[in-house]
Amino acid sequence: MATLETDRDGADPGTAERSSVPPEGGRPDTGARPAIARAWSAARNPARVIEELNAGITDCDPALITVFVSSNLPYEDIVAPLSAAYPGVPLVGCTTAGSLTRESYEADGSIAIAFDRSAFSFETCLLTSLRTYSMAQGGEAIEAAYFRLLRKLEPERENFFAMLLVDGLSRREEEIAASTYAALDEVPIFGASAGDNLNFDTTQIFFNGEVLEDSALVVIGASSRQMEVFKFEHFSPTEQKIVVTSADPERRIVWSLNAEPAAEEYARLIGVTPDDLTPEVFAANPMLVRIGGEYHVRAIQQADREGALHFYCAVDEGIVLTLAHPEDMRDNLVQNMERITERIGKLDTVLCFDCILRRLEAERLNIKENLLPIFARYNMIGFNTYGEQYRFLHLSQTLTGLAIGTELSGGAEGDIE
Repeated sequence: MATLETDRDGADPGTAERSSVPPEGGRPDTGARPAIARAWSAARNPARVIEELNAGITDCDPALITVFVSSNLPYEDIVAPLSAAYPGVPLVGCTTAGSLTRESYEADGSIAIAFDRSAFSFETCLLTSLRTYSMAQGGEAIEAAYFRLLRKLEPERENFFAMLLVDGLSRREEEIAASTYAALDEVPIFGASAGDNLNFDTTQIFFNGEVLEDSALVVIGASSRQMEVFKFEHFSPTEQKIVVTSADPERRIVWSLNAEPAAEEYARLIGVTPDDLTPEVFAANPMLVRIGGEYHVRAIQQADREGALHFYCAVDEGIVLTLAHPEDMRDNLVQNMERITERIGKLDTVLCFDCILRRLEAERLNIKENLLPIFARYNMIGFNTYGEQYRFLHLSQTLTGLAIGTELSGGAEGDIE
């Protein structure tokens, strides 16, 4: 059954923006169009998906539309017609490893989010041929897009952000995040690697109706809304240290840990056999690396027949990894979202880039149904990724995103005409 992303009163995204304030957030009744409209569809028929998504964003005059579609679906037949329905409006997105909404946390689904011109301005930078990506040339292109945005910017749009969408099999996320960070100075950066539901076959970027491989998008935005780019994970370090003794960072392969075959040594340390290593086991037992005084997750993608471990991020030879201890994902999510709410006020929309390993862990622990009310409480919507970007880093088993408040930059609450 196809479903629209709804607020708690059951209205569609357009009418929800005009409804009375629900108990857990929302905007007062002003009669104005929404600053952000969002929709999702569980349908598999492309025409039905387009109909559902269009219905959810129809009240918006979009400056940008983001579209995220499960790789299980015929995404080519969804993206091109949807883009054609909004001529002149940039449409960006990618294939996913699943959807995150207030009603669904599954491998399937399609999501659309439209950002209204009344509150947002955007410029985009398409990066192609990532196999031969040049950080210098990429940085120049990103900087040029930033200057284009600055030249056309309205004075009150003082809150900037940059969103990265990267081919999840390109292995170029580190370089793209670093060159974006260098080009954009102090602009907060978050991003995601496109997925294909653990097939690791092909991942796609969407840009203005085209479906592209070996590509990435840098979307630079500015808004008059209060907002915050965030990153958090639910793991803490243990005392168990592990040395990477042989690795190929370019291919994200680790051959040996503590001078032992990598898969065998990792399995021994977590108390299983190499034959027991599955995506669910990797999700439950990630490792951490310390960068700039903070721990970040280095998650494992798979173990190969030769006993090597393939990671979602580059892992350098000689670094020290730390086995991680999981915290309760539900408590961690609520605590972090409450802190954001305290800083920027009521949340209109929280765009989430959520690692596929987080959903696999939720499935293993049978807590997905407990997470849905939390997603609803904070108006969270997004997709499952093959990796996440935050500032200049490429991460894994992490939740990154953009929290957008209902309040204006100056502190006044309400819609923008």
